[in-house]
Amino acid sequence: MKKKILGICIASIFTVVVVLITAAICFHVNSGPTASVAADQASVVTTGSVNNVGASGTIAIPGFKQLTMKAEETVQAVKFVNPEQNACYMVITIILPDKTQIYKSGMLAPGKELNTIELSQKLAAGTYEGAILQYSCYGLENKQELNGAETIFTLEVK
Repeated sequence: MKKKILGICIASIFTVVVVLITAAICFHVNSGPTASVAADQASVVTTGSVNNVGASGTIAIPGFKQLTMKAEETVQAVKFVNPEQNACYMVITIILPDKTQIYKSGMLAPGKELNTIELSQKLAAGTYEGAILQYSCYGLENKQELNGAETIFTLEVK
């Protein structure tokens, strides 16, 4: 009996290790080059993608290390994308480190992007470390909520 329990534990540990290694490889493979927008607009620095597995398969979540926006303006240039391979809509929300929500998109279809957004308030110049970019995902047919993700980034306001 003890050998059977030990065998089950070893098999479980092996499965967890394989899953973690696979996730690490997928994250490394999906890490892309840095992207940016023209100097007179907001800029985005990407750190790759996070793959979030849900009921409908894998959902690619773009990750950002830093976003730069203009101070004292509500209209901002960005580049938020719902990757074409996703079989879901995305709603993108920006939350400041103090938990103030400053932007929430509508449902963004796969392969579509947002180039301009309007914040709910003007931001003072400064560095907002620990800002949150929240992705909520919804099924294409029934718009039922799927898995989502939150990525932490630095918001530079100049």
